[in-house]
Amino acid sequence: MKILEYLGHHQEGSALKRICDDLAIPMSSAHDLLQALVEIGAARLADQRTYVLGPRSLVLALSIVDAVDLRQVSRPFLTDLCEELNENTYLALRSGSTVTYADRYEAGQTLSVVMKLGGPRPLHGSSIGKLITAYNPDLEERLLNAPVLEQLTPFTLTNRTALQDELAHIRSRAYSVSDGESVEGIIGLATPIADAAGAVNAAVHVSAPRGRLAPDHLPRVLAAMSRTGALISLQLGAPPDAVHAKSHEEIVELEEQRLGQISDRS
Repeated sequence: MKILEYLGHHQEGSALKRICDDLAIPMSSAHDLLQALVEIGAARLADQRTYVLGPRSLVLALSIVDAVDLRQVSRPFLTDLCEELNENTYLALRSGSTVTYADRYEAGQTLSVVMKLGGPRPLHGSSIGKLITAYNPDLEERLLNAPVLEQLTPFTLTNRTALQDELAHIRSRAYSVSDGESVEGIIGLATPIADAAGAVNAAVHVSAPRGRLAPDHLPRVLAAMSRTGALISLQLGAPPDAVHAKSHEEIVELEEQRLGQISDRS
């Protein structure tokens, strides 16, 4: 961002050495950063030595601002959810063709699942990957046409027909469950967050050992997560019908259906 801001203040462009001198950045680091910005269209070479802002610089800057705003908006709701459930809660975001954890709120559990922030998560083997893919046709197409779907654990869905069905079920019930699909013994849950256009590119996430998310307890956790996602969505200006908070009773019924679908697959 420092380099983009610098180029924004120097519309005529600037040479690499001048950028390094003015920003006190090592030459090698600045060169690598500028090459990365050129590759994504956020910067370009006006001639052999002069860097200027590229056509995608505004898009990149706005996406960063949006992510910061979403973290700020979601923070009080995810903190409340963390306290209510006594489990770590996460904000997950779409980032291009991947999904990642953008923020975390830690509970006081002795044994907790701590997910790395910023790293990409598998679209087919994580609750956030499946959820955000289910709401984005371009991601679903990319996933179902991928040359290989990695078998992360014995429970990872790699059958494309079964995976397509699972994504349709996720859209219908408005939550996602990953039971040992990326890490054995760990259940991951995700509920949608919609933006002002009604698009789902973010999610509320909770992960815990299977023993703490037993079938009789899971609906209560999912209902709280669903309510949290709906509240954040409304704060972002989402249409009222974009994300419906599921009640405990609704989720009990949906979980019976989901477990039946798993049994049918087996």
